[in-house]
Amino acid sequence: MLKIAATGNLTNDVELRTQEDGRPYAILRIASDRRYRAKDGTRLTDFISIKVRGPLAERCAAFAYKGCKLAAVGDFETVTFGAPMGAQPGFLIKASDVEVLSPRKAREAAGAIDAARANQEAAACGMPESEIVA
Repeated sequence: MLKIAATGNLTNDVELRTQEDGRPYAILRIASDRRYRAKDGTRLTDFISIKVRGPLAERCAAFAYKGCKLAAVGDFETVTFGAPMGAQPGFLIKASDVEVLSPRKAREAAGAIDAARANQEAAACGMPESEIVA
């Protein structure tokens, strides 16, 4: 048994899917910068795929969001991507545990900031207070 842990930022919102038997699953993709840079000074980033199933997939869809930091622990699985002739070897983590490390309030705060900006713009345009977003 080979266990692996990975930490990174979620590259997109979680899309919940269902298997043929009706059980939910999702493929999460995280990006993690390396501690060192390439010779030309550019940052190197690794992208890691994580498969979650069942209630864990539902919880990820409810609480994880694009850009949030999360940690995943699970089994390491080698997979092949692409057509059989040009198949690319890769790996994914079949997660047994996922933890969202970014505070939930960060997402809500971002929404509050967007609403505040909309209110300021509406007020600057002379929109009546009754139509301003609460």
